[in-house]
Amino acid sequence: MAKNAQATLCQGGYRFTDSLAIVWPRFARATWQDNGNAGSITGLFWYNEVQQSEENQMKLQRRSGWLRRGLQASALAIALALGASACAGGGAGGSDAGSDGGTTQVNYQLGWLKLTQFGGFFAADQQGFYAEEGITPEFTAGGSNILSWQQVVTGKALLGDEDNTNALVAIQDGQPLVIIGTVFQTSPFSIISLADDPIKSINDFKGRTIAVSDASLAQFQALVRAAGIDEGDVQFVSAGTDPSQLTTGQVSGYAGYATSQGASLELQGVKTHTLLLEDLGVPSYGNVIVTTKENLEKNRETIVNFMRASVKGFEYMNANPEEVAGLVVNEVNPAGGLDLATEEQTAKIQKSLIESPTGVLRVDVDKMQAIIDALVEAGTLSKTIDAKTVVDTSVLDEVYGSKTSLLK
Repeated sequence: MAKNAQATLCQGGYRFTDSLAIVWPRFARATWQDNGNAGSITGLFWYNEVQQSEENQMKLQRRSGWLRRGLQASALAIALALGASACAGGGAGGSDAGSDGGTTQVNYQLGWLKLTQFGGFFAADQQGFYAEEGITPEFTAGGSNILSWQQVVTGKALLGDEDNTNALVAIQDGQPLVIIGTVFQTSPFSIISLADDPIKSINDFKGRTIAVSDASLAQFQALVRAAGIDEGDVQFVSAGTDPSQLTTGQVSGYAGYATSQGASLELQGVKTHTLLLEDLGVPSYGNVIVTTKENLEKNRETIVNFMRASVKGFEYMNANPEEVAGLVVNEVNPAGGLDLATEEQTAKIQKSLIESPTGVLRVDVDKMQAIIDALVEAGTLSKTIDAKTVVDTSVLDEVYGSKTSLLK
């Protein structure tokens, strides 16, 4: 397997970084079915993606599963072509539109499709925040066969968001990347339970029946053992593609996503409780924002201005989730076959995963070091990396100053 091979797991169109998969990379594998549904597994969780004809690819509905991560030679990987377009523009992903007061074009490579996940960027554009900074943004949709960091390194994009593990593996391999922010402060993958019978900690697994994917079984069993719980005290069953096992009382907990699957349950009137992976002791970031060191040196002002507008956009989305979900569904990606109600609910749920006490898009050096240490222990990284050398907080420090919000 090639060194830069990758596997992709997605939930509701989302890509996230560093969950239990970073702790047990040896379990990475892939499986396929012949009925038109392709199921792939990496590290921990799986997704079920309906393959469609080329003309219908833009109508892909939200997929179930979880994150894309960089794997070393020992990990098996797959790639599903989604026909995503390449980034426009040249020279480090940004170019002057004119010398007489014109704006600067900034090409940004999205880590996935144009969904509410990235609504903050689209809101910043629609609200004129980029225009205020003299920027004309171009957002290129990603896909399972696209590594955002490669688009950045090759100069097709000035910035992009990438799976945290992919970025760190690339950095260890000598790529001149720097992490300047993150879209999600943690992955939304969780154990979903009913609000009137909540699973609030690993200790609450005892005496329960919990639905997990076949690929994740060994990992959850390891968590149970680590908590000192007898494996016989927890019954794990195979999870279906939707959380109906939970609503019909077959299980007490369902391993799924607090965002799209949580949104689906909420729309059905089902009140739920979610136990995030980070609550189980697994640190994670989702969609870290990367550029190159050279870009940061030569285009710092442009990058700072872009991030300032983006911060405002994500703050605006968190304050107006339904409006921004409508923007994504009706204007940004009208051919994407997105369900407005689900997007609206997802935007509301993801708000808490985006927010940070120090401000949206912030990345913490100490937390990144914890993620790096876990990757080293797991064998995904061959040696440790000093997080201070790969995380640059100075851009957002300049954006925020002494503030924690730009719109309040």
